[in-house]
Amino acid sequence: MMEETQSLTRNAISQTASFEDRAYIVELIRRFGGFTADAVLDPSTQNFYLEGIHGFIGYRAQAGCMIVFGDPICALSDREKLAKAFHQFAEDKGSKVIYICASQDYANWAIKNVCESLVEYGEELIFNPPTDPRKNTGSYGSLVRRKTKQATREGVTIHEYIPFDEKIQNAIEEVQHLWLKSRCGPQIHISTPYLFTDCFGKRWFYAKQKDRFIGVIALNRMETCTGWLLNHLMVIPQVPNGVPELLMTTVLDTLEKESCPFATVGSIAAHQLGEIRGLSRFSSSIARMVFNIASKLTNLEGLNTFWGKFQPKSRPSYLLFSRKKIGIRELLSLQRALTGNLKEDKNG
Repeated sequence: MMEETQSLTRNAISQTASFEDRAYIVELIRRFGGFTADAVLDPSTQNFYLEGIHGFIGYRAQAGCMIVFGDPICALSDREKLAKAFHQFAEDKGSKVIYICASQDYANWAIKNVCESLVEYGEELIFNPPTDPRKNTGSYGSLVRRKTKQATREGVTIHEYIPFDEKIQNAIEEVQHLWLKSRCGPQIHISTPYLFTDCFGKRWFYAKQKDRFIGVIALNRMETCTGWLLNHLMVIPQVPNGVPELLMTTVLDTLEKESCPFATVGSIAAHQLGEIRGLSRFSSSIARMVFNIASKLTNLEGLNTFWGKFQPKSRPSYLLFSRKKIGIRELLSLQRALTGNLKEDKNG
């Protein structure tokens, strides 16, 4: 038993792990994880464990770096010990560590203990389900009202999928297929959609127009916030205006009825980089320039405009680097981690 535990301490569990191992990973993510849940569960992710700690750090090995999505997945009381052991593990392997989507709390700790530079690149968008975006005053509230009413007039209805109905599940997967097929140009994303894998702690809502399935949104439970991550909002091409808005407002209505206090759609890139610590003035200028170019190439402004109409609250998201010098290796690792091709979910 001791040998088995020690083997988990310094090694990754592969995707061929037993069902019991996978169920344990998913349970940890639902209990301690944040909005990067799907990125951590992606088949390309490896997991670092430390003996005696109920948790792990998920990472991807990219171009000599270990890319970590979000904070360590464990209780706050175990975070420091787990993080320091992971950084020692990376150093022993000759790898640098980069965090994507780190929280402000973890970033403030990490910059003093295990990392040397920090970049505030984005913001996590947060919703309070009892606050109906259709009742907001001003142009944004009016826009959401008009959009949802238009979709309703066009006969669009929203339903929660209750497993397991093979016909409905196949129709939802076809929505995903058509959505993925419609994507073109450079994309910023941290995970491929895997709607029906790791179903523990998941929910799904779908949009229909008559007998046609036209949209879907997935929910992942976040026990640390007593709420839900709303992600993979997918709508097929050529549907009535307002379908995404109707999906979002219906989900928020449902969560409000369940007395849920928290929902998030994860992190999006901000209009410009915020706080930068640990980098030289020259490196900071280069980082801002690269960010502005990437923003234009990937149409990040369009994403900001879409979510802005719901008037969510926000809190900052960070990139963290274990070393001050950000070179070709780090940039290549980030590029591979954030702009890989979206691909079809073959695992259901």
